[in-house]
Amino acid sequence: MFDPNEHRTQCEKYLSRYLESRVDFIQAEKLKKSTREAPWRLEVKVNGVPQAYVLQLDLRNIEHEYQVLKVMETIPIPTPRVYGLDLQGKALGVACFFSDFIAGESLLGPMLAGDAWAEELYIHAVCELQAVTEDQLGSIAEGLKRETAEDVLDDAYAYLQTRSLPLADRAYKELKARMPQLPPVRFSNGDLWLENFIVQDRKLAGVIDFPNATFSDPIFEFLLSFFVAPELQGRGIEERYCRQIGYDPSILHWYQGLEYFDTWRWVLLTGKGFVHHTAESLDKDLRKWLDDGRQSK
Repeated sequence: MFDPNEHRTQCEKYLSRYLESRVDFIQAEKLKKSTREAPWRLEVKVNGVPQAYVLQLDLRNIEHEYQVLKVMETIPIPTPRVYGLDLQGKALGVACFFSDFIAGESLLGPMLAGDAWAEELYIHAVCELQAVTEDQLGSIAEGLKRETAEDVLDDAYAYLQTRSLPLADRAYKELKARMPQLPPVRFSNGDLWLENFIVQDRKLAGVIDFPNATFSDPIFEFLLSFFVAPELQGRGIEERYCRQIGYDPSILHWYQGLEYFDTWRWVLLTGKGFVHHTAESLDKDLRKWLDDGRQSK
């Protein structure tokens, strides 16, 4: 495992080359790990001025994330500036790139606290991100994955039907039958979780974490935070978002069923729980969703 603290001189030379300035290494601190290899926060002095950068070492999608972030520098949405993609590991012995460290706090805390400004900022920031066009992204747009909500449904069922689960057959049939007019796919960083939105003084300081940048169903992507943190539900945020992008909030019930269905697939496939969701709880959630739908007919 690469530790920048044990390779100070190499790090100084690497950063100096791409910043075109003298760099003096101070220390490195490993940041929080999510679903990828944890990056490092590098504290250095650039020409004597304290600065902080993030060193990315995760091989999964490292080139993809770098290229997307490079293009994002030309788009008026704050994202970290990136430097020094080194896939061969010539500088540090491992594939890497580094980016500006965006100071501030994640949007998660203010959202959980129920701050009205945070809710409005989140909706606006997501809409701005999802409004990025293929023309703005240029040539990298062709290489981005495109996945509709129906694709998510069909992919989940492709696995669940191998488990011979009557509930999966029933839920899939209902989700197909009740499928609304779905929105076209839109651009996303691939993870709209609130911790990827950094704020400072009640303003968006930056959007981070782009290794899974893609074109996806905007509503399905937006609902991630509310599925992970159900305490955010019931405030009308999801409904306001739907109206903002031109969709009737009644569509949310169908997406809730899709979230249960897709997460059930993931939990059964991996054998792990997803936050507060388990195979047993998702079985109950899906049954309740089906019953609620039948009663509403």
